[in-house]
Formats: sequence, structure tokens, C-alpha cells
Amino acid sequence: MAAAAIFVICCTLFAWLTETTVQLDAARLAAPLLPVAPPDRTAIPVLYLDPDNVVMWTLMVAICAMVLLDAVGQWIDDTDREPVRTGRRRVWPFITAAALLAATWPALITLPLLLTAVTTASAVLATVGARHAAGRHRPAIGFFAGWATALASSALAEMSVQLLSLPQIAVPAVAILPAAALGMAAQMWIGTSIGYSVALIWAFCGLAISTMGTDPMIALVAIIGISAMAAVLIRAAS
Repeated sequence: MAAAAIFVICCTLFAWLTETTVQLDAARLAAPLLPVAPPDRTAIPVLYLDPDNVVMWTLMVAICAMVLLDAVGQWIDDTDREPVRTGRRRVWPFITAAALLAATWPALITLPLLLTAVTTASAVLATVGARHAAGRHRPAIGFFAGWATALASSALAEMSVQLLSLPQIAVPAVAILPAAALGMAAQMWIGTSIGYSVALIWAFCGLAISTMGTDPMIALVAIIGISAMAAVLIRAAS
């Protein structure tokens, strides 16, 4: 429960205290008449941790609420105890490690290499935890794993831009397609718990809305990612 609280506090403080520079559509339309200085490019992971639209904000709120509710539920009725888990591996070591690593994401936002490594580790741990939590009525773990996967892919795209000089036109593909490809495989491995796919689809929608004014290509790639995850979600649900 402490790990969940630390994660929620760190993410909430970062989202609440960080100001993201956004250029309004009206300012861009008026550019021929009123010159507007273009804003600095916002790092893609920041769009997840410091939301700038309703979709991203509701995703952040949902993540924090589900992680806290899952922790409280386990404190009241622990499903990791032996009579309930029936010999299956414990879930708490994976989700605890994933949440503690996730609490460090805001501090690593300016260090793309470390951020990529830590978000990837969190996503892997949470996905393994979601696999072991299947059938135990713990949708929050899969939901958290899907969100972590989306953020890991966006961190990879940011690292590619800053350290590998990836062309800007290729950023949308790196930010979304790896998460969609891995997400499809992960959802099939996790099983019938659809929280993982729901979180990824939600994240792709939010990313498309955040960037469609400055990079329409991301919206196009997001549609591909959403379609792929929706197909896997339907199959898992059935």
C-alpha cells in the first residue's frame, strides 16, 4: 500500500506543479497577421505525466484511483495468501516494484536513456504481475501495465530524438507502434483481463489529441495502434 501511495503522490505533484507550454490553435491561425514564437517541443513522456487535455487527465486520475483502490482492497482482503492464490505466484512483489519505479519517472523526465530503462522495467514487471493476477479480480494491475507500456514507448521515442537524432517524421511511429505491437502480444499472454488493452487505447487517444495540432502524423499512427489493440481486446473479451 505504501508503494501505491508513493506512486500516486509523486505523479500527482508532478502533474499539478509542472507547467506545459502549449500554443493555442487561435495563435497559430493568427500567425500571418500576428507573429507568434513557436513553443519549445514538449517531450512526449511529459504529455502522459503532465496532462494537457481531458482525455489524458481522466487517464491519470483513473490510474491513480485504480492503483490506490487495488492497494486498499489487498490490505482488506489479501488475494496473495495461499488459500486464495492456489499455488500461483504472488503478485505483490511485481506490482510493488513497478509502482516504486514508476514513482521515479517524474525525476527522470530530462534523462531519456534512464527514463526509457526505468519505464520499460516498470512495464515488464507490471505485465508479469497482470499475468499472475488473472482470475483474481484485480483489473488495476493490467490497466497500470498498459499505461506503463505506452509511456515506455514514448520514452523510447524521446530518447531516439535526443540521443540518436531520429528524424521528427519518424517519432510518431516509435512512440506508438512498438507499444501496439508489444501490447498485442502482452494482452494475449495476460489472458481475458482487458484492462491492459483499455489503458493502451486510452493512452493512444490522449496522445493523438495532445499532438494533433502540431503533429497530425501522430494522430494517424494512433488510429493504427488503436485499431490493433481494439482487435486484441475483442478477442480477449470473447
